[in-house]
Amino acid sequence: MEQNFIISAAPHIKAKHTISTMMMDTIISLIPAGVGAVIFFGQRVVWIITVSIICAIASEYFVNMLRKQEPTFKDFSSVLTAVLLSYTLPSTTPLWIVCIGSFVSIVFGKMVYGGVGYNPFNPALVGRAFLQISFPKEIGYFVIDGISTATPLSITKFNLSGTVPDTISLLVGNYSSSLGETSVILLLVGYLYLVYKKHIYPLAPLSFIATVALITLFVKPENVLVYTFSGGLFLGAIFMATDPVTTPVTPKGKIIFGIGCGILTSLIRFWGSYPEGVCFSILLMNLVTPMIDNFTIVRKFGEIRISR
Repeated sequence: MEQNFIISAAPHIKAKHTISTMMMDTIISLIPAGVGAVIFFGQRVVWIITVSIICAIASEYFVNMLRKQEPTFKDFSSVLTAVLLSYTLPSTTPLWIVCIGSFVSIVFGKMVYGGVGYNPFNPALVGRAFLQISFPKEIGYFVIDGISTATPLSITKFNLSGTVPDTISLLVGNYSSSLGETSVILLLVGYLYLVYKKHIYPLAPLSFIATVALITLFVKPENVLVYTFSGGLFLGAIFMATDPVTTPVTPKGKIIFGIGCGILTSLIRFWGSYPEGVCFSILLMNLVTPMIDNFTIVRKFGEIRISR
């Protein structure tokens, strides 16, 4: 009996992971840090996260209607962007500012480029950078246990009055800072989950964190624990510097990207006007991602690069 073989267009090998499953796994990995934020900062955290998600979905659906296309928010990418954005904000952030940040993240950070997979910058960080520049006072007010206080990085950088948390508090996360970036332990739980699911390259975030720690060890060795375990370093390194769309595709490129982020973060922290530099460092490194890919992607045997 003659058997016919049908050859279809590539790809011929399909992975079990889809955009939806990758986004959902990342959201799941962020849950421990979210639970910790509710414990540390109170029930208002739930409102900030909820408003951010609703505004993100509504913003993406609004663009879909303008383009007369099918809704794209079902892939959970807008939900992930909203959660990441909310994690970078303090618990005192007005909800209308949360909504603006979510709108900017989705519309100007993703949809103007054509949607998920086409954006050159991390959408959540685009929204965070916009809020940082537009509303510095409103998102620079931090409260813990009902008491207004500066973050550990601000206290250390500007010699402000206040007590720098001890090592245990820095690891656990019970101190004044943004919602989802305080607890190193809970963020590491998410990191292990993503590594187990094979969604991120394990050394990528470690290269980022290690670079910041090493530079701090030379510049301000007495504050190495504060500069390593506080601020948005672990949140940014694990969940934003590993974004498959805006970061290099090769393992070597991912490590280079992490080192570059670590250097820029340290430059901003020690010699810039901001006490934190994770957001802007990742956005700047997003710009050089194509160049890193160009020099680290393994070329086929016999392939010749033509210079222009």
